[in-house]
Amino acid sequence: MNRRTAHRHAVAVLALLTALLLAFAWPAAAARASAGATDPHRAAPTVTVTFRTVPAVPGVRLVFAGTSLVTGSDGTASYTGVRTADRQSLRLLDTSVDTPGARYHFTRWAGQRDPDQTFRSRVDGLPLRADYTVTAGFTVQYPVTVSFTDQHGTPLDPSLVSAVKVKGSDARTTDLSVSGTTWLNGIVPVYRNSRLTPVPVDYTLRSLVYDGAELADAGRQGFRPGPDRHLTFTGAFHDLTVTAHDALFGSATGDRATVTGPGGKATTVTLGPDHTAVLTHLPRGRYTVEVKAPGGSTNPREIQLSQSVTADVTVVSRTDLLVLAGTGLLLVGIPVAIRLRRRTRRTAAGRAPGTGAVRGPAEPRGPVPPEAPGPPEAAVPPPEPERPGGEEKAPHASCTGAAR
Repeated sequence: MNRRTAHRHAVAVLALLTALLLAFAWPAAAARASAGATDPHRAAPTVTVTFRTVPAVPGVRLVFAGTSLVTGSDGTASYTGVRTADRQSLRLLDTSVDTPGARYHFTRWAGQRDPDQTFRSRVDGLPLRADYTVTAGFTVQYPVTVSFTDQHGTPLDPSLVSAVKVKGSDARTTDLSVSGTTWLNGIVPVYRNSRLTPVPVDYTLRSLVYDGAELADAGRQGFRPGPDRHLTFTGAFHDLTVTAHDALFGSATGDRATVTGPGGKATTVTLGPDHTAVLTHLPRGRYTVEVKAPGGSTNPREIQLSQSVTADVTVVSRTDLLVLAGTGLLLVGIPVAIRLRRRTRRTAAGRAPGTGAVRGPAEPRGPVPPEAPGPPEAAVPPPEPERPGGEEKAPHASCTGAAR
């Protein structure tokens, strides 16, 4: 056998083997292709959408792509379906879930794709082309009850409490029920870094009005709500001692005192034999004290009751008024009397004796020294007209004496 013949035989053997391989392999490949064409779930990939609640809330019902889902103990539920270009809808059936120790209220979504639907219970247009997660944020409320004591732990009468206000770190101010239960926000979902985070809410006491007085130091008493939380708020109370003394003589005086508190409530007490009275356990605040005395009067005195203090009120008694009036008369009357006397003397000195004629300027008082002797003054007559002949009349001397 030559070389060409051997090559032809080898080619024939390879062709035979190829034919045998195709005869046995083709039916199996066709069967697999036919099976794949009749099973769409095997041909199309699947997509999983996960739903979770923040914080974890079990038992929340929702519907996605027409399928009902319920969150488990971890607050999650999931849906797996065939990838499709169709848009799906998500509807939250339970927007509120109440338990004995907490209340959950739906607040917002995260991962819902459409910002305009963030706070709606129904979200439309969700894709089903790849795996992703949608989060439902819930605000958690806890029950809170309150009681009140003074700084020594003595319980206060809740019927005298007219207002209790607290302010949370979420900037909300809430009125608490004095005798019942108030549900306060304890956890709120906050959107941070593209995800929802449960954030606890802290509170401070802003106002506590007891018997008309404000007892709260704003921001000093704080708390954080929790399951079955009972709060005790404390107010400051002090004693006020009232006494009075005479304005001029300093002696103790006064019969009754009227004390007006911060809320406008007035209390009248009787002063004891030592002219004092003690009002105990008064709420802190500003007070006005006025003392009544027989025939006397006082100016109301203001006291800031931040500790136990004594209010000493000055009383202007009837004796004080008489003394002050007499002193005033003396201070005013003596200068007036002196001026009147001087005026009378000047008037008398300015009239002539016996005639009532007004004399000239007042002469100096005291003895007048006699005039010194001297030559009599000569009166010079007026010049006469010249007579004929040139004779002149000799001047004549006038009588001597004092000129009048």
